[in-house]
Amino acid sequence: MIQRIYWKSVLRKSVGFRNFLLAVILLSSLCVNNTYSQTVDEIFQNFKQAYEKSDNFSANFEETTLLSNRKSVARGRFIFGKPNLLRKEYVDRKDASKVVQITVLDGEYAWTYTPILNQVNKMKWNNPERRELLPGIGASLEDVQTNYDMVLVPDEFANPKGVHQIELTPKKDPKDQLMNAGVKEKLLIWVKSDEWLPVQFGYESELEDGTRQSVIVALTEIKRDTELAPDLFKFVVPEDAEVINLSEN
Repeated sequence: MIQRIYWKSVLRKSVGFRNFLLAVILLSSLCVNNTYSQTVDEIFQNFKQAYEKSDNFSANFEETTLLSNRKSVARGRFIFGKPNLLRKEYVDRKDASKVVQITVLDGEYAWTYTPILNQVNKMKWNNPERRELLPGIGASLEDVQTNYDMVLVPDEFANPKGVHQIELTPKKDPKDQLMNAGVKEKLLIWVKSDEWLPVQFGYESELEDGTRQSVIVALTEIKRDTELAPDLFKFVVPEDAEVINLSEN
């Protein structure tokens, strides 16, 4: 009699636990579905509008690069202003106050200075009116929906926090020999729905021989529309620095 009562109790607990699990699973699925009530086009449009309303955007970054089995991590800070103004500084891994490389886009030229080499690379900015997702990553904001296929990538941890991951894959162009040769690439951007600004972005590529490369840039201390120094996006060539004009190649 005691044994029968014990098994009834265990059965009730087991059924109750299963019902609890089902309720948790159902609630989780509802949260994910609610997060994805917007389409990828709507989310991207919100991001685009937030960009258009912003005069400038700044953040600290951690850049992780994977090439085959090799991994490297770089850190720094950047500020960009519309339409194509950028100041990006890489800092020493042990001393964040020490700049090891700086890139400046002034709207006409791209300048990259490496202090340890005392060398400057200069390159003509081909289209000053081109507005990028983030200056320097190569995708024009206006051209995205025309030149890329966009999909949302579900993430059960990020989505409930209001973070959406958009995967951008270039549409095939019959004239693009590199793409037709078997090169696969895609852009990734993570957008947070509170202000519709990017919190992370990345690039992935795979060559025909299977070689893979990925770059993920995570952003922290994000700020928008702060007062900037008037000469922030002006580059002055350091004294005695060697200047390599890549525009002539």
